[in-house]
Formats: sequence, C-alpha cells, structure tokens
Amino acid sequence: MSTQLDKPKPLEGIRICDFFWLIAGPACSRVFADWGAEVIKVESANRVDEIRQTGSWPPDSVRSDDSHNGVFNDCNTSKKAIQVDLNTERGIEVIKRLIAKSDIVTNNFTGERMDRWGLGYDDLKKLNPGLIMLTMPVMGTTGPQRNFGAIGNNVIALGGINYTMGFPGTPPTGMGPLYSDFAAPYFAASAILAALYHRDQTGEGQFIDLAQFQATASLLGPALLDYSANKVVPDRPGNTHPDFAPHGVYPCAPAAHNSDRWLALTIEDDATWERFVKLVDDSTLADKSKFGTNKLRKTNETLLNDTIARYTVAHDAWSLTELLQDEGITAGVAQDLSDVLDRDPGMRIQHFEDLTDRAGRVTYTTHRQPVRINGQTAPMGRPPLFGEHNYEVYTDLLGYSDTEYAELVAAGIVS
Repeated sequence: MSTQLDKPKPLEGIRICDFFWLIAGPACSRVFADWGAEVIKVESANRVDEIRQTGSWPPDSVRSDDSHNGVFNDCNTSKKAIQVDLNTERGIEVIKRLIAKSDIVTNNFTGERMDRWGLGYDDLKKLNPGLIMLTMPVMGTTGPQRNFGAIGNNVIALGGINYTMGFPGTPPTGMGPLYSDFAAPYFAASAILAALYHRDQTGEGQFIDLAQFQATASLLGPALLDYSANKVVPDRPGNTHPDFAPHGVYPCAPAAHNSDRWLALTIEDDATWERFVKLVDDSTLADKSKFGTNKLRKTNETLLNDTIARYTVAHDAWSLTELLQDEGITAGVAQDLSDVLDRDPGMRIQHFEDLTDRAGRVTYTTHRQPVRINGQTAPMGRPPLFGEHNYEVYTDLLGYSDTEYAELVAAGIVS
C-alpha cells in the first residue's frame, strides 16, 4: 500500500506561470503541481478554460458553484488560479510581474499567440534570463501550419493513429480516450525537468517548442519505421497480431452489471496451444491440419477466432481468466471502470484518491501520480475555482497594495 509523501515534495520552490488550458496542457502542469511546484493557472473572463464547462457533472441535487466537471478536476489538482485581462496594458503588466517571479511559463495556444501579447520568449528572457518557457501548440511554433488549432480527436487523426485503428475493410475506428491529450503532457514534463536541470548547472533558461502533432505521430514508431524502409501503409488489424494466433479479444457471458464482457487472449507457441486445446476440448481446434502450428493458425485465423469465441461466450470472463492463467496461458479480462475502481481493492487504494469540493458537497475520484518515491505518492489538493487565488497572488506574491488591487478590480483587469 502506498502512503502520502511525508517529506518536502521534490518540486517545492518551483513556480509556474501556467497558461495551459483544455486537457493536454493542464495534464502536464498537474504533474508539477502534485509534486510540489506552485502552479498558478492564468485565465480571464474572456478566456476561461473551456474544460471547466465540458465533461461529467455531479448531480443537480448536490451541485454548487464550487463544483467543476470531472475533466477539469482530473487535470487541475493542487493548482492555484488567478484571473487577469490580457487584452489590456495593465493586464500584461500584471503577468510580466508574475513571470519575473516564476521559473517556468507554459502555454498550449497556437504558435503566435504569446508573441502577439508581447509575451514571447525573446521578450520574457530579457525580463527573467533564467526563465524556462514551454509552448505546446498543435503544430509547433514554426512552419506554415503554426497557427492551426485542434482538439485531441483531430490530433489523433492527424498523427496517423486513427488510420491504424479498427478492423480490416472498415473505416477508421478511432479511440475512446483522447490519447494525444495524455501522451504529449509527459513529453512536455520530461523536457521541462531536463531544462530545470540544465538551468541548475548553467543558470541558463531555455525555450521548449513541443508540437502535439509530432508527439502523437511518434507513438507509431514501428509503423513509421516500416513505412520508411518498405513503404508499407499498415492495414487496420483489429485485435490481431502480425506474427501470432490466436491474438484477440473474445466475447464472454454477460455479467450482472454489464452484458458487454470480453477476454483478451494470446498464444505465442505450440506448446501453450496444446494446453489450450486440451482445456477447451473442442474437436475443431484439435484439428492439427488447420491449427497444429502457429503458421497454420495464422492462415486459418478467421475460423480459429470464430471457434474460440463460441467457447469463451459461454464462460464468465473472470472465471475463465483464472482458469487460463492457471494453465500458463496469457489471458485477462477487458476491464470496465467498475472492474478498475471497485473490483481491485489494491488499485483503488494505491492509485485513486477522493477529493471534495470547497463547499464540501461533492466528492469525486481522481488518480494519483503513478510514480512513487520510496513507496510514497504525492498528496493532492482539489482544483481551484476560477480566480480563487486572485487576492493572495496579487497582494502577497506580486506586492500590490489593497488599494492597488481594488483599482485593478474596478478597472476590470481582475474580475
């Protein structure tokens, strides 16, 4: 069982001026916030993070102004939030004052947006020579597509992943999760940590340009290599494997909570196949002229899969998993969220945490950082309300007096 960190968090003392919004960006800065960095999320009344308004909401019976939807809660734990109007000179002055006191500036706007505000890296490094700036546009900050914007579903399609998803002869299936939104953030976090190390050694800041499109396309590594060497555009393989059969996901008997139950199964050698045939006791599968070798099983894969499916559909997915694993056969339930959250108490205790909104009316589940340091994980705080930390940041950190703060509010710079 993991416990929460009982010593200073490893990123304490690091401050991030965070312009990230939606999912891919905030998922990156959340890593830093959970591990102790002071992440100050910057929004404005004209540019509220849209993900605050999109996603799964708590029931109306308990929902309050403090309640956020589930996606925002997942991506923004442990952060602070301020509001400032960046379309004004005084608003830009506020942000420059914050950046002068920050170690890192992050954004995932289109490639030219920060420059148009006068907040590009060339401007900011004069203000703060040791500053690390990461910008994470969809298409990067250079080239003819630098001003293109997109959301995760577009990025996955653009990066070539959707084309490889699905069954032969069918249109691209796509993915349930917005995989690019949860891949690019970890490239970004790695780059920022490397830049922090470099700064510690040299005192130099750095500009990091990370294109979400390129980060997504890189996930197709072997397919990219195959095309580069052989000009092979991959077919949509379904759940099959180019070298082994059986390799797939097979239907199982309905469960009380879900009729859509499946089991993943793969067999890589003939000895394991023989154990499987003995266990299943099916005359069709026992036919060595069709299935006696892996090569024959690949040749007759459609018949193979149909026959296995007739066997698996009569069994409970969990019972069959246990039976197959006891025979040394690689198999496992295709788990739904009920399985992940409720069936596996170890996973529930180690990886998930319940947080409560400020009003104390809504408790929701989010995931901890999967990294543990000496068996301990980072404690998390709830995500911030819009502009929740305005007064604290403006007065305590940036040094505005109460009168100056009131003037900024009156002028609409802070709302």
